[in-house]
Amino acid sequence: MEPNLMTGKSILLVEDEAIIAMMQMRILKSAGFVVHHTLTGETAISFLSNPENKIDIILMDIDLGSGIDGIEAAKIILSKHSIPLVFLSSHTETEIVNRTESITSYGYILKTTGEIVLIASIKLALRLFESYRKQSEAQELFEKAFLVSPIAMSLHDINNQFRFVNVNPAFERLVGFQKEEVVGKTSIELGMYKQAVDGTEIIKKFLEDGKLTGYKQRFQLRNGEVKEGNLSIELVDINGNPHALTFQNLIF
Repeated sequence: MEPNLMTGKSILLVEDEAIIAMMQMRILKSAGFVVHHTLTGETAISFLSNPENKIDIILMDIDLGSGIDGIEAAKIILSKHSIPLVFLSSHTETEIVNRTESITSYGYILKTTGEIVLIASIKLALRLFESYRKQSEAQELFEKAFLVSPIAMSLHDINNQFRFVNVNPAFERLVGFQKEEVVGKTSIELGMYKQAVDGTEIIKKFLEDGKLTGYKQRFQLRNGEVKEGNLSIELVDINGNPHALTFQNLIF
């Protein structure tokens, strides 16, 4: 067991069959969870609407009696709350499994699964959710820094001929191009180099070294004026795809 991951975590079990629920609660409690149980999707939604009820993960049955089923309940819950949810079901039919694929869940566990696999699947779901949360926070922080930076910055898709993906306001002020004018285009297509070979040489150096620091270059503004500056490029990962993040300072 991993006490730091499991102990004290609060789990909401949504299961309408009392005997099965008792067995699952015993397993979950023995793994260190604080377990809350509801019988229906409606009561699960109501339970989570109370801000005092803090839940770390949801274990959701699909068949929940005469009310809404677990899939519909999950849709409603996840539209209001950011909580990892794992489906627990006896269904193996393709139609049922396909319905769950439209929902951001962190697993689909069969009720016939043993205790070890059940707990391991919940651990994995918690890890995946935490990883996603950290990535989202890092992405948000990056976006804020990108927008407010006084340094001209631009983001380029390495796998698509280094085309612009984004530029910050400082880039717009320095170069004269607006974001909507550059996204989807390359620096060469925009005429930002007097000679196309200059832009090609920069890309070549970056790809060879994996980064570029303080590279002196001459570039052309939107109004045709030529400036000299220091260009730095870092390799960054955006949603699993490699991108080039550039920083441009003027010398004169």
